[in-house]
Amino acid sequence: MPSFYTGVRHENWWGSAVQLDVLLDLAKTHGIPVAWVAPAETLSRLAATGADHDDKLAVLVDSEAAIQALCRLKLDECIDEWIAGEVEAGEKAIAAWADGHREAAACLAVAGVEQMLHNLTRVPRGRGAHGKLQKAGEKKPNDYLPKHQYVLAPLNAFYTPYDPGKGNAVPTTLSRHAVVHHLPLSHLNAGHCIIAVMLLISIIRETQERYDDIRDDLLMQAAD
Repeated sequence: MPSFYTGVRHENWWGSAVQLDVLLDLAKTHGIPVAWVAPAETLSRLAATGADHDDKLAVLVDSEAAIQALCRLKLDECIDEWIAGEVEAGEKAIAAWADGHREAAACLAVAGVEQMLHNLTRVPRGRGAHGKLQKAGEKKPNDYLPKHQYVLAPLNAFYTPYDPGKGNAVPTTLSRHAVVHHLPLSHLNAGHCIIAVMLLISIIRETQERYDDIRDDLLMQAAD
């Protein structure tokens, strides 16, 4: 397999035959984490399914066992002591999910992912931070190494503006604001619960990747 292919594509995309623009749409429009934690077969099915969001969620629910297994595998790859607390949260979310407590797993995932998102995007906490996190999900992938942006692309949907106090309709896609500030249980359907845990594990795994890259850079500098 050409080295450039592996450099711009996540391993879980290999063999899916899904075009990059389709992967990006799945992530940005539907909030589905396509990096790290979605099996290639699931991505193929998602791409072949109609544009209706509920149809996409149905594919995730039907693929739940395979997704859960890949999430477990990716979390096991996260061994950096800097993220030990985040990995523990991921372990507990997966345990709740495996025990059939999807809503509990989703709430833990939504609550646990945000600080890592601030770290990865370098968006500081404070006024306007959520809007900036959403914009981080809107960015066009880098032409040279685009795969990192696909990790953040679900933030475009995840941080859809929503204020229940203003009478806004609950977003169709999984909404951080709905879970944290309102929590209509109908919003935490099976598909959205799966997406929440997928997002948490994908961000933990991406954080591990970033730390690995930092260490590699430091070793190269030391060798020079």
